[in-house]
Amino acid sequence: MCAFVRDVLHPREIGVILSYRCLSDCAHCLYNSGPNWRDWMDEDEVGAALRTAKKVWGSGFQLHFTGGEPFLHFPLLRASVQIAVDLDIPCYVETNASWCRDQQKVGDRFRQLREVGLDAVLISVSPFHQESIPLKHTLDAISIARSVFGDNRVIVYQSDWLPEMSRHGVDGPVPLDVYQSEYGANQAGLHLWLGYGLISGGRAGYRLGNLVPKRKAEAFHGVNCQAELLFAPHSHLDLYGNYIPGFCGGITLGDWHDLEALIEGYGEDRYPTLIRLLIERGPFGLYQKAVGAYAYQPLPDGYAGKCHLCVDVRKHLLESHLFEETLKPHKFYESF
Repeated sequence: MCAFVRDVLHPREIGVILSYRCLSDCAHCLYNSGPNWRDWMDEDEVGAALRTAKKVWGSGFQLHFTGGEPFLHFPLLRASVQIAVDLDIPCYVETNASWCRDQQKVGDRFRQLREVGLDAVLISVSPFHQESIPLKHTLDAISIARSVFGDNRVIVYQSDWLPEMSRHGVDGPVPLDVYQSEYGANQAGLHLWLGYGLISGGRAGYRLGNLVPKRKAEAFHGVNCQAELLFAPHSHLDLYGNYIPGFCGGITLGDWHDLEALIEGYGEDRYPTLIRLLIERGPFGLYQKAVGAYAYQPLPDGYAGKCHLCVDVRKHLLESHLFEETLKPHKFYESF
């Protein structure tokens, strides 16, 4: 009997990152989004990204527009949804509700997106967002979106957190310290990391790593990143042309403008050097290479997870002007 072979670089969920700009600077962000980012994709590039995806992956994927916060450039978001609808690509939009300060404006924007053919809205619920976004904005967004799209077309991501977050207050930001005060540091760490399903990439390892036991780099020996890089079911195309596998912020597999050639190369095991190291030996292999050849110094307290190890090594490599074609966007490494 033949074994099932998955296709390389064939995600079922594609996110188009219209911008990394966001009103928040969340501690858990995998893409290091925040207010210091300025650039946006334009309509022509959105069209190019969606036509390329459609040509290569056909109808076998679902699309979402994301960021950053895509609602911060609403004319672009609306035009992007229209492009997807015209190409017959099912799509939804992700938001953290940071912009939802005027209920009339929220309703108007949701109605405009429904009228151009948006399928659904995903609204994130997170104690990490609540550090800067009052829960009232999130609750208003959920209520208004349901009135416009209907209950079945509003996805509340991590809705299980709503009762606890509501208990800590809805009218203003709530610092994560309240969880440590309530549960104690160790239990709060387990609750926030495991309860939310945090990944230690992006900012999380640095800003939230104090809440979990850290491990030395050797603890991640023998763990590779083949699944995340080659077979991720969820990947992103960003405004700078980067194909970002899985949730690996700060890594590009190549330029999505030439997606067919990119996929062909990976299918024939033609990988950039850094990517090959991660596929074959994982973050610990990258760490060994960086220590031996590029003067990387390990973090004395260790790492919150394998992705934290990977990000810290990559940060050092880019600061040393190494692997610049793979470590993109460069501003990711300035935004911790």
